[in-house]
Amino acid sequence: MIIIGVTGRSGSGKSTVSTIIKNNTGALVIDADMIVKELMAPGEKYYDDVVKMFGDEIVNKNPGKKFGRINNPKLADIIFEDSEKREKLNKLTFKYVGAKTKEIILSNKDKEIIVLDFPLLYEGGFDKICNCVIGVFADEETMESRIKERDRITREKFKARVNIQISEEDLKNKATYTVDNSNSIRYINLVNDVVRLVHRIKKDEEEKVKNKK
Repeated sequence: MIIIGVTGRSGSGKSTVSTIIKNNTGALVIDADMIVKELMAPGEKYYDDVVKMFGDEIVNKNPGKKFGRINNPKLADIIFEDSEKREKLNKLTFKYVGAKTKEIILSNKDKEIIVLDFPLLYEGGFDKICNCVIGVFADEETMESRIKERDRITREKFKARVNIQISEEDLKNKATYTVDNSNSIRYINLVNDVVRLVHRIKKDEEEKVKNKK
């Protein structure tokens, strides 16, 4: 089994790269954002811990129901403006996501490739369980366009969020491999680049195994 971490800054297009790997290799993709979304469902322990941490004001009022869903935009505004609260939430999230990720990996030992699509891969220490990491990059104009379209936020909020994330320089220094996913790159070229990279990763991992013998 080869575990490939895929990470990058907001709007870099991590999920696009992960999907290309999945579609061309049959890899299992573990999406951290999807895990968090599932764990945030009312009644889940993570949901209870987040509400306990931030208070009922982050919960949407839902007449007729005991529990309302967490208002993600409101929670995002809180943590992006308060580094202490952001750090506490991240620590809690890493614990739950880590446990769920371990469970999924153990249940899929037959998979040749597992991809961890994790925006905070390094911050949560998840790179330690990866054979290698692909850092996905895009120019700032591309990232801003993608995030503003997806999250309907202002340029100021986009800048604030990007500025607290891992820098492009640090990511390039840490990542094993890199992929450019700017809007200037044609999709077919991106697919070819990623497919070639996966072949290279498989070859590199085979060499590692041989060298250990």
